[in-house]
Amino acid sequence: MDEHPFIELIERHTAAIERVCRSFCSVKEDREDLRQDILLHLWQGWKSYRPDHRPITWLYRVALNTAISWRRHRARQEETLPLDTFDLPDDTVLCEQATHLRALIVQLPVADQRLVGLYLDGFSSEEIGRLTGISQTNVTTRMGRIKEKLRKLNEI
Repeated sequence: MDEHPFIELIERHTAAIERVCRSFCSVKEDREDLRQDILLHLWQGWKSYRPDHRPITWLYRVALNTAISWRRHRARQEETLPLDTFDLPDDTVLCEQATHLRALIVQLPVADQRLVGLYLDGFSSEEIGRLTGISQTNVTTRMGRIKEKLRKLNEI
């Protein structure tokens, strides 16, 4: 028996949902609560999903909007992302470089960390703009500034 397309989508993109949850929550229980909210909103929005769009883009959009709303209802606190937010490559040298880069990224403001996370997930400036609700030009400008911040942090 074939699985429902929604179940297949969730199973295929579980890592993306987890990345969104980790980027908004540092406490395991909060991440699980947010994950449940995201899955609920994905299911509720499934009837409006249009198959002519990339499924991952739709999923990220719903997940990010849910996480932003979830976060608004929580006490406002500035936090950094845990170091395990971004996946590490298998190669030892690249692994060391990735660990160093992650250590720099967590020093950025949370909003910048999220943009970097989407960028590292391979999204274009246009897609990041659609996912976050900011213009492509703004994404490009902010990414340029973020890269400069990372360079300066690397020099320290």
